[in-house]
Amino acid sequence: MAYLSAQDIDAIARELNLSTSDFRKMAQSPGSPELLSKRLALAGFSEHVLAACHGDVLRDLQRVCGLCQTKIRCAADLERCKSVNPLKGCPNEHTLRALAREIGSAPQRFGD
Repeated sequence: MAYLSAQDIDAIARELNLSTSDFRKMAQSPGSPELLSKRLALAGFSEHVLAACHGDVLRDLQRVCGLCQTKIRCAADLERCKSVNPLKGCPNEHTLRALAREIGSAPQRFGD
């Protein structure tokens, strides 16, 4: 990011359908892709299938995860893997539940 001009940053943000400030926050927030991948797998979703069939939804999940303020808690929860509900406390929970209903994927793993 340090080598990009303000215009380049604005263009990348627009390409990703993000505000410039959101893009900057996401770029400075490490760990989001790995955390989302782990949470998706734990919830019974294939990231590759989501990318192929619901790419727009996956991009939104990535955006929400990238802007999440609870990454430390998320990482700790995933490390313990003791959570009955792999989505509890995740800001993507409602989207993933709706997606699970739509595609009939693993709702039994979302123990309430």
